Amino acid sequence: MNLNKSTALTLRIGIMIGIALMAAGLAFSMSGHGDSVLYAGMLVLIVSPFAGVVVSLAALISAKDWYWAAVAAILLGITMAGAVAALL
Repeated sequence: MNLNKSTALTLRIGIMIGIALMAAGLAFSMSGHGDSVLYAGMLVLIVSPFAGVVVSLAALISAKDWYWAAVAAILLGITMAGAVAALL
């Protein structure tokens, strides 16, 4: 698993899905029913970098690059703690 290619692919797919959902939500909102699809698109765009870190962590563990895997794990933990704190 190539770290750069897998991370870039994850981010690219997340952006494409998020933009497609937002475009569909915008088109549906003209009829008054697209707000939830628009919000789903925004959620996908927000979660995409988080998914990129998860894929990077998996690639780093696969490559046995323990130092950078630990850095990615710490980043993941800080991000999750922030998300949990925001929900409280």
